[in-house]
Amino acid sequence: MSRRTGAASAAALTALALVSAWHSGRHMWRLLGAEQRTYAAYSDAERRHAPLATLELPGDVFDWYASLLLHGDRAYYQVLQSGFSHDLDLPAAFGYGARFYLLPALEETDLGRATVVVSYQADPRALPARYVTQRRSGLQPIFVSRIGAP
Repeated sequence: MSRRTGAASAAALTALALVSAWHSGRHMWRLLGAEQRTYAAYSDAERRHAPLATLELPGDVFDWYASLLLHGDRAYYQVLQSGFSHDLDLPAAFGYGARFYLLPALEETDLGRATVVVSYQADPRALPARYVTQRRSGLQPIFVSRIGAP
């Protein structure tokens, strides 16, 4: 291949890449602009709760859970077995929200290895565990029950 052919190929590929970026970039800039207009008006709390709101989970409850969990906790999620939407049940939706919102605590699926039980619409007395401390949020069956230190 001659130098001239190589340079022409490089120029053609560069032009194709630029046209492709311009074509898809217009769509992305419109999308990003629309999202910026939507989320710019949110308060800090609304921004923090936005992923939970998408899952239709209560942000204030997750704030309460987060205030009681410690760095290094291994949290067992006890959630009412219930339908939620056509493609999710309540435990799955809760798990999606909790895995990111309650960090740095980590999900533990084995109750025997957990340091804390996070209960949502479920009674922790139904589990075979001994609790060192237990906190309840209001009258709803929403608990954080500590089994041990992280």
